[in-house]
Amino acid sequence: MLVFTKFVFDEIDNRGISKFQVKSVLVGGAGVLADGYNLYSVSITAFLIQKYLNLSSIELGAVIAGTYYGAVIGSLLLGFLSDKLGRKALYGIDVTLMTIGEISQFFVGNFDQLFLTRALIGLGVGADYVLSPVIVSENSNAKDRGKLMVITFAFMWGIGAVLSAFSYQVLSYLGINGSILWRLVLSLGAIPTAAVIVFRRKITETVRFASRVRSDPRELERIKSETGFKVETMVDRNPSSFWFKRSLVVIIFSSLLWLLYDMYSSTFSLYGPITIASNLGLTPVEFVYAAQFIAGIPGQIVCIFLIDKIGRRKMITIGYAGVALWLGMYAILLTRPSVFGISNISKTLVGEAALLGFTFYLLNYFSSALGPASVIGSAMITPELVPTKIRGRAQSISVAVDRLASALSITSFPLLLSSFGLGVLVGVYSTIALVSSIIALKLIPEAKGRSLEEVSGEESIKREQEHVS
Repeated sequence: MLVFTKFVFDEIDNRGISKFQVKSVLVGGAGVLADGYNLYSVSITAFLIQKYLNLSSIELGAVIAGTYYGAVIGSLLLGFLSDKLGRKALYGIDVTLMTIGEISQFFVGNFDQLFLTRALIGLGVGADYVLSPVIVSENSNAKDRGKLMVITFAFMWGIGAVLSAFSYQVLSYLGINGSILWRLVLSLGAIPTAAVIVFRRKITETVRFASRVRSDPRELERIKSETGFKVETMVDRNPSSFWFKRSLVVIIFSSLLWLLYDMYSSTFSLYGPITIASNLGLTPVEFVYAAQFIAGIPGQIVCIFLIDKIGRRKMITIGYAGVALWLGMYAILLTRPSVFGISNISKTLVGEAALLGFTFYLLNYFSSALGPASVIGSAMITPELVPTKIRGRAQSISVAVDRLASALSITSFPLLLSSFGLGVLVGVYSTIALVSSIIALKLIPEAKGRSLEEVSGEESIKREQEHVS
């Protein structure tokens, strides 16, 4: 094995935020914005889709989860290739797939066609959830990496959700017929993805991949011209299998953490404007605006300011404690309202019960945005914890595991809801939050202020090799 004499990213890690990093955030964030738009738009228009395509509850659940099924394949395929061909070689293919699928939704005529277009969007989303976090993390400086990744993912995702509600509201106001309305709302998700296809194809290779994995003098020269400093070639000669074995435990726990997060978060994101909004006596659009503007975006802003100061694990643990508490209160309200001095409630909360339920839900949503949604949901954990040489495939495993479990959970939600009721399910989600906080606190390394090489163990291997030599 090659003995490394030094690492070459100190200048990048010690600098402030540069135009190069801002560019990575904006270009990467557009794809995440489109994902937020896609997920909320299908939820907001679900009742119209079911009506005009005559879908059963199972078919509607499959349509809503369609992007998740596609994401499993997209993440594995492009994720593994990104460690072979590079990040740049594949960037742009993801949003191209998303754009084609989004536009195609306007022309579907039955369940099969709509499911396939949603799965095609998912292929792009899965690839994007591998490529964008990896690219932003590999181009970021150590002391600002957390906030840059939260802005790219959690914040931009929330903006996409708001835009979906706004699109629906404007088109409804214009009096567009329902049979066309849902098609237009879904198809407008193509705008942000189409807008960045060219920009993604023109970005440079990431600093770390060009130096550590597949040295490319032309890319390193382009990076120098964009960043203002020279990056040396320091190729990692350790086999990928060496790093994968060393990182396997971290990959397993980070994947588990994301899986548990999305089991309740994705279900809430997709069915919240349908089931929870109805339970609270709100329209889907009112629900989205309230959730994002009162709780989601404020929580993300707080996280942006704190994550690089107090660390990822503390933000996750604090956030999950709030999620567990407020979802637990909401579950008690739905199952034993007498605890709050309220008599038996009907399917829809009214009066004091609705106010309490809405308060509990918004506090849960703020708590989630404060930590779990902004850190775990930002696909941040795995890219920060594994070496450059296997970062793409490790992230692809995390995304695939998460998306498959989420797809199954989302598809089965209507049946679980009818069998157990919303109160029981919310109680289960509260328990998941509690378990996840323990995993994050005890089993996930802290990456705050540390270089990717230090966190992933590349630096310790270098020191071991130098000692042996």
